[in-house]
Amino acid sequence: MKMKKKHRVKEFIRKLHHKKGMRWMANVGFMIILPVVGLYAHFIEPKLVKVSNIRIPIPKLPKSFNRFRIVQISDLHYGPTNKSVKFFEKCIRKINQLKPDLVALTGDYVQWDTTHLRILTTMLAKIKATSTLAILGNHDYGVCHAGEPASDPVDYQEVIDEFQKQGIRVLHNEVAHIEKENEVLNVVGIGDYWTSHFNPEKAFSGKKETAFATIVLCHNPDGIDSLKNYPFNLMLSGHSHGGQVSFPFLGPLSVPVKNRKHRRGLHLVDKGDKKWLYTNRGLGYIFKARLLSRPEITCLELIDAT
Repeated sequence: MKMKKKHRVKEFIRKLHHKKGMRWMANVGFMIILPVVGLYAHFIEPKLVKVSNIRIPIPKLPKSFNRFRIVQISDLHYGPTNKSVKFFEKCIRKINQLKPDLVALTGDYVQWDTTHLRILTTMLAKIKATSTLAILGNHDYGVCHAGEPASDPVDYQEVIDEFQKQGIRVLHNEVAHIEKENEVLNVVGIGDYWTSHFNPEKAFSGKKETAFATIVLCHNPDGIDSLKNYPFNLMLSGHSHGGQVSFPFLGPLSVPVKNRKHRRGLHLVDKGDKKWLYTNRGLGYIFKARLLSRPEITCLELIDAT
């Protein structure tokens, strides 16, 4: 029955297409719709920030970290084509309204060079949270393409120094311990997957015992394949901008990750150990266009899964 119905629909569309008047109307429709979509993608959606509220069940989560609130932002790309102070200050106000325990910044702060970095870090210093931790993305190392050497004049140490001047700790293959009531949450930050600085073995070396929950910050979600044997509960990533420009039925124009399904949102990557991956769509862009991939602030609340 379903096949017959599908065939009838196709036949109806075919007959419509054979009518000259219908073809003319379709062509006019495309001529009107495409410029409207282009204007929307360039001027409107890049400013439509969405706050995504998600609860993540963590096995044996320490009691003092139940309902612990992590706010994640990623891929700000602050630079020549994306330097609206008004926009980013609005985003920071939204973050502060969420009253986060931890703000996680997951990379790609600069665009092509570090000219505008100090303005950005001065704005980010206005974030109000118990802890603010950051990692670097591929652009913060000057790397634009997988497997290629640095192509942009960016010194990653300069990026780290500017963040730390504002009191924001950058985890460069290291771990931070957040303590509450004699219990600990490990936050492991790893160098970018596309660079020689991706060193999970070093990053996990300072982690406290596995009895404590562990969050991983790793800019590129493809890094998940190299972390399967490491003990963690949740990995936070960005990098893909959610696809940035996506079309109904066709999907995104381009995604700089191997596993396209990990380009956005929440994924259970290990059912046995209940390991989660969340990929944030980012706040910025390199070319100014977003379609069906709104800029995102993610608010993740940890809850006990046991």
